[in-house]
Order: sequence, then C-alpha cells, then structure tokens
Amino acid sequence: MIRLRIPGSALLLAALAAAPAGAQSLLSAYSLGYPLEPVDARGRALGGIAAGFQGPHFSLVNPAALSGLPVAGVTLTLQSDAFTLDGSADRVTTARFPAIQAAFPFGSRLVASIGYAAVLDQSWEAVIEDSLDIAGQRRFVRDRFVSRGGLSRFRAGAAYILVPRLDVGVGLDLYTGALRDSVSRAFPDGGLFESATGTDYEYEGLGVSVGARYRGSAVTVAAAVTAAGDLTATATAAGDSAVESRSYALPLKLDAGATARISQNALVAASFRWSGWSAADEALSQSGGARDVMHASGGLEYEGLGLAGRPLPVRVGVRWTQLPFAAGEGDQFSEERAITGGFGLVLGGGAAAADLSAERGTRDGGDPLLSENFWRVSLSLSLLGR
Repeated sequence: MIRLRIPGSALLLAALAAAPAGAQSLLSAYSLGYPLEPVDARGRALGGIAAGFQGPHFSLVNPAALSGLPVAGVTLTLQSDAFTLDGSADRVTTARFPAIQAAFPFGSRLVASIGYAAVLDQSWEAVIEDSLDIAGQRRFVRDRFVSRGGLSRFRAGAAYILVPRLDVGVGLDLYTGALRDSVSRAFPDGGLFESATGTDYEYEGLGVSVGARYRGSAVTVAAAVTAAGDLTATATAAGDSAVESRSYALPLKLDAGATARISQNALVAASFRWSGWSAADEALSQSGGARDVMHASGGLEYEGLGLAGRPLPVRVGVRWTQLPFAAGEGDQFSEERAITGGFGLVLGGGAAAADLSAERGTRDGGDPLLSENFWRVSLSLSLLGR
C-alpha cells in the first residue's frame, strides 16, 4: 500500500529531536520540506537581496535582471549549512547548489538565459532506539527514518531593454524532483532479520515569472511575480505496482527590491518577498497546514577597499524570514533571523568574479524541539566570455 508523504506527526517530531542523524535542518522533515531561495552570495551577504541591483546581474528570481549583459556568461553558487539544536552539542552539516545559470546576449537589447534553482529540500535522517516485547523476550530495536531528495526548477528566460532605463523579463519554469522515503528496523542484539520499506516520489509542475527593473541615476527598483500551477507528486511503494498521485498548489510569489547609492563607494539595499503558500493549506492539513509568509532584508555594500590592486567590496546585512509549513499538529510555525556579511573579488579585468557570504542565525518555532542555531556559507563564481 502507498502512503503519500505527509510527515509532521508527534512520533516523527520526537524521533528527529531525539536523534537527528544528519542531512538537513529538522524543518526539512515537515510537510513539503525546507524552502530554498536561489540567491547568490552577493545577495545573501546583503541579507538575502533577490532583486534591485543596478547593473546586469545573474538572477533566477527576477528575469529582467540580466538585461544589458554584454557577453555570454555563467554563474554557479555553492552553499553549506552547519546547525545545532538548542541544548545539544551535536553539529550537522550539509551542502547544496541553490543556483546555476548561463546567459547569452543577442544584440544589445536582448539576453536569453537558462538556469537551475533549488526550491525545496526534503533530505533528513533520524533514529529511534527503543525496546519491544517479541515472543516473550525483551528486544532492543533501532528504527531509522531516511528521506533523500527535493524539488527544483529549471528556467528558460529572456531579458529585454524596453527603453533606456527600463528593463523587462519573462521566464518559463519547469518544476521537477524526486524523493526516496525509507524506514528500516534493525535488532542490534541479533537473532532477527532487519526489515525495511520505502516509497519513491516524482514531482512535476509548470510556472511562469515576469519581472521589471527601473535604473535611475542613484536608485534602482525592481519587482518580479512568479506564478505556478499545481505540483503533482506521484508515489510508488517498493514491491507495489500501484501508483498514487496528489497535487499541491504552488505559491504565487511577489519579490521587490531596491538599491540606492549613498556615496561614491557605498550603496544600501532592501528586499521584500511574499509567498502565498496558504494555497496548499488544505492539501497539507494532516501535517499542520501551510501559511502565507514574508521575507524582509537589508544591507550595506562598501566598495572603497582593495586587494592587490583589485576592488574588494565588503557587505553586511540582516534578514527575517517566515517559514511556511507547520511542524507537527500543533500549528507551530517557524521563523528565521540572521546577521549576514561577506565580500567580493573581481578578477581578469571583469572576466571573472567570486563572492563569499556568511550568515549566523536562528530558527525558532516556539518549541525547544524546533529551535536551531545555524551558520550558512555561500560561494558564487561567475565567468564572462571576454
């Protein structure tokens, strides 16, 4: 029999808190997982700025951001998290690629792009150790819950300079992903065979994004809207030919951002995001539901420093993020707060760039079992065909 994945029960919560064996944050285990944003290291160092930079900028949030790119280019972002539960000395690390993008200009006004963005992380692992009465004997048992996979999207986009200071863009999104959920029971004392079962999931969905950017002499403002249909999850249990499907509404997302140059060497940035995850609340009601969420961030970039004759912009920022999925059945939702910072380095006369960011933050769901402290480090590498 297939059981579609709707984690979040009290048993699972206790298992995760008792023995988080690895992978991602505990919040990856609830409902559809832990949301990820395809923001590069420069944006993350400024608090998570996703839109509003003045010049051509790789972005899988605002499809208009690449307008004005003079030559073909590619960017890759690598991200690593390290987190601990409140009151625990255990430290867990993970790594991912939240964004990969390539862009190709056609003439002076049009830029086409393709890219990959991580959307939801559903990787986690937990262990419960207990004892049971089996055939009149007390047996020590170890149950292991493992989930590996998540949801991603591929985007084909186009950015266009509509008039000298106004850029527009559009992106077509294909959502896809896979997940393997498994549960195993072992008897460390011996005498009984280990048992295991699992379910495989495949995801698919479609979406579209439109964006715009206005580039003033000192202030740049940008906005993007991302809409999608339903995400279809198809489940197949191990040893079972039956297939079951369930649909979850993907959220409408609104992103807005702005940067302002306050001196020759300094600029300030601010960003806001709203995501309508409550559209999936009914489908996720058995795991606590979902809510609409917001993200707000701001930062400062100073460009007056240098290293070996090269500019070395330094960045600091802060952010506040609501998470959309309830943990357990108690209607407990989590929030993130973080202080961010980082720097960038331009190489080869602008042919290459490296940006590094670090974040120190907390996740708090109103319950000690849902509270985490984390470090997040992101590295973005960009190459231009000069």
